[in-house]
Amino acid sequence: MPDAASHDLALPVEQGAFRSLMGQFATGVCVVATEGDGGKPMGITINSFVSVSLEPMLVCWSLHNSASLFDVWSKARSYSISILAEDQQAIAARYATREIKGESDGDFALGESGMPHIADALGYLECRPWKLVEAGDHTMILGEVTGLYRHEFPGGVAGRPLLFFGSAFREIGDV
Repeated sequence: MPDAASHDLALPVEQGAFRSLMGQFATGVCVVATEGDGGKPMGITINSFVSVSLEPMLVCWSLHNSASLFDVWSKARSYSISILAEDQQAIAARYATREIKGESDGDFALGESGMPHIADALGYLECRPWKLVEAGDHTMILGEVTGLYRHEFPGGVAGRPLLFFGSAFREIGDV
């Protein structure tokens, strides 16, 4: 077996190196949605999504403390998290901006509870706030899952997720 240490590249511990290394960790891409002003859906793209607990069922995502949307998301009474399919790159890009983004035609559908979510996503969770945890320049937003829905594909075939890797949207075949 080759000596792994001889192939490692020691990087300085600074923000650029940290960001570059973390870009080598492939993540899924989701859109968090809630009702905005006047009941219109609004969303934000995230790739900081993780399952936390089964009892109670908790998930977590994070948001930069200085984000223009911080107050909206940290005070939302409920929200959905849609897991995007590989053909939803345009939707991911649309809600990845730092501005408040309202609905674009056809992006959202309403669930049985009336909560907006991304139409044709692989699935989505409905959540209510559970806890906010400050973590450096971000806040982790923990949500308790109150409902979940999985898109049924013809023939029971599972859909393919949209990934984020190397600072770009990717498909499973690209990684």
